[in-house]
Amino acid sequence: MVRANFALDPPRRGVKMPTDPMSTAAADEPRHTPDQAAAHAFLSELRTRITTQPLPYQYGVEKTALESLWKLFDQAREAMKANPGCEVFARRVTEVLNLVVRPKTAKWHRALETGRLDSRDGADAFRGELLEVQASLREFAAELHEMAYGSRYSDALTPDAMPAGALAPLFASLPFGFTTLDPVLAPVAAQIKNDEAGEIRARRKKRRANPDAPDPCEGADAVGLALSGGGIRSATFSLGVVQVLAARGLLKDVDFLSTVSGGGYTGSFLTQRLGDGPSMDGVAHPHGPDPEPIRYVRENVKFLSGEDLVERWMMVTATLAGMFLNWTVPLLVLVVMALAASGIDAHWPLVWPKVFQVSAGLSLGAMVLYGWFIRRGRGASLVSGRILGALLAFTGATGLGLALAFGIGQGASALLGRWPASGGISALLALGVSAVPGIIRFVPVLKNPEHRKLVLKIALLAAGLLVPLLALGCFYVLCALVGTHLTPLVWMAGALAVVAFFILNINLTSPHRLYRDGLARTFIQKGVTGTPDVKLKEINPQQTAPYQIINAAQNVPSTHQASLRDRGCDFFIFSKCWMGSVSAGYHPTSDWRDAGREIDLATAMAVSGAAFSSHMGLGSVPMLTALLTLLNVRLGFWMHKPGAGGWFQSPGFFCLLREALGTGMAENAPWLNLSDGGHIENLAIYELLRRRCKFIVCVDGEADPAFTFHGLMTLVRHAQIDFGVKIHPRLDDVRADAETHRSKSHFHLCRIEYPEGWGLLLYIKLSVTGDESELIRRYRINHPEFPHQSTLDQFFDQEQFEAYRQLGVHAAESLFLPALMNGANPTSIPDWFRALAASLLEPA
Repeated sequence: MVRANFALDPPRRGVKMPTDPMSTAAADEPRHTPDQAAAHAFLSELRTRITTQPLPYQYGVEKTALESLWKLFDQAREAMKANPGCEVFARRVTEVLNLVVRPKTAKWHRALETGRLDSRDGADAFRGELLEVQASLREFAAELHEMAYGSRYSDALTPDAMPAGALAPLFASLPFGFTTLDPVLAPVAAQIKNDEAGEIRARRKKRRANPDAPDPCEGADAVGLALSGGGIRSATFSLGVVQVLAARGLLKDVDFLSTVSGGGYTGSFLTQRLGDGPSMDGVAHPHGPDPEPIRYVRENVKFLSGEDLVERWMMVTATLAGMFLNWTVPLLVLVVMALAASGIDAHWPLVWPKVFQVSAGLSLGAMVLYGWFIRRGRGASLVSGRILGALLAFTGATGLGLALAFGIGQGASALLGRWPASGGISALLALGVSAVPGIIRFVPVLKNPEHRKLVLKIALLAAGLLVPLLALGCFYVLCALVGTHLTPLVWMAGALAVVAFFILNINLTSPHRLYRDGLARTFIQKGVTGTPDVKLKEINPQQTAPYQIINAAQNVPSTHQASLRDRGCDFFIFSKCWMGSVSAGYHPTSDWRDAGREIDLATAMAVSGAAFSSHMGLGSVPMLTALLTLLNVRLGFWMHKPGAGGWFQSPGFFCLLREALGTGMAENAPWLNLSDGGHIENLAIYELLRRRCKFIVCVDGEADPAFTFHGLMTLVRHAQIDFGVKIHPRLDDVRADAETHRSKSHFHLCRIEYPEGWGLLLYIKLSVTGDESELIRRYRINHPEFPHQSTLDQFFDQEQFEAYRQLGVHAAESLFLPALMNGANPTSIPDWFRALAASLLEPA
């Protein structure tokens, strides 16, 4: 930038400049020269406006500041017109306005007209250049003061919005570690805290210039990086942010890496690539060229799509085979029911009417007693009331069940009479419809996610109508075959029982296996010849990557805990040292098994990303549970608790029945059902709050086109209820405009109020501000739903991948603009947060 030379010309002869601005000139001396008068007039305007005073980042309107610069030209003209002969003043003010101010006003006038100043990115860039202009104008103001009054004088500067005294408490040391309010859990919590602190201590030691020097923050001031859910969309956006942190040398300061769902793809990639000790350079270079690890991910990002038609067909057949194997469970139930029904009809033909009569009589008696009981009001026994209520419920359910069975039995002959003509076609139609929901996830025939979603809805609706009819028809056929083919049916039941109890593993027959293998090849495998199988307890062997916490939801629809009843799920974690949840208990990672094998990183990553399943925590749809289970549209995973005992090492018959019926799925059961961590908290911040992280960077890549901030608000609620931790966000600048669908800012910094002290949360939102690159703009023109395209779209091409990655880079780099940093060049995350807090926070 061109700067003016502010050296004063020597004063003209015969003009004596006053030395004290408060003094008066002698009577025989001229009071004011034209230059003095003009300097006085212009200085009166200049020094009382924002043109020479700092504009705190938290306050002010950039448009008004730009207008103040424009007005300097009018004020200079007025001063020169009112004071003919002000040669020195005219020359100097014209030089300053034309060389210092005009280049900025011309540039930002156009930016104002195009709406660039409405975004935080554009406003930040303007503020950065305004700082330079203000410095020059303050120097010019001092010169004008000497011209007007005979001595140089610099005005005091407006104090910062966040004085040092207000910042100091926010940066007081905060001990970190796993915390609990449950005294029963305290011993295990102490072990978890100790093991995790050991991992972090070792990593901090390796990153210090002098490893033998003591850590000034020993056991305190933990840094957490949270990567949210959102499938490949969130993974790619997060990757761009991480690359900027790595390039700026800040990724090394991250202690805890907490991930959920799609964020786990990038998090597991970082753990695998950095855990062996290489430098951060391998995951940096946000502006290219791609390092080898980034290039490999980019080339293999279509992890759910086979390389060719043969591999895609193999994925389809594997999905169908898994569904048919799972059907051995309901088929076994139908065969046993048919055998039992036929046996009862043959040996006790009058049993059903008698049972129905007894049930109806008991129901009527219980109803009368219950009515008499409630008339007694508050004086009645609570215990006896519950007993009568339970009896009424049981007898009523029995009566309805028998009536339904009677109706099914009466319809048997009619349906069987038509079965030979239409049954085969109906069965094939039902089977075809049943296969669609499972297949659609792995075959990118429908590129448009909205079309894919519509087809999935139609398929589920059709299956919901046809599959029950198919099951009923199958039951009728089995009943008809009992009389003539009893022995083959008994053998059939035995064979089905062997498969269902001893061979079936519903973790392997579900799409989870294909999902897990595809993710592992892309994000965990190192190159074409690498292995995707890495034991979870052996990750990060050199302790050079952050300590990763992979979040999942533990589904407990049958829970007896009042605190979990409304949620229907609990927080479950995978990590190098420990796995488990508060309700089910924590155990060392080496104690957990999957069909006898130790848990690996790919399995944990896939479980954390099991977005669509029969049970989905807070997002469960009880009416669809049985249907989704039967159709094998279930990415969820069953995990056996260490030391829980049981006859089976693999989840089979009983686990599938529990999943379909939603019964026996409690925290004290030997088998736990796990799904996407986003089903309870989609930002992966919860576990960082439990560990009292001082500084948290959250990358939110979830689908939120309406900008309701569902993930953040869910986190705020859980944190206050469970931990007594308060978070105070103000999201006006991040919320998108209803007409332009653009946000003013990509980020927000807010306080975390722990019981033990203060923390800071930097929230980076998937958003556009209008200041992005032309590549991103073009992609958004062609895909108006960008950047909140459906999570159903997991088949990213190179253009889509690059648009989201570059958006992550752009959002992260906007956090280092000069207006935000105020001249600082942070080399650590605490220093970065200190600069951000000074610019973004307001006094409490």
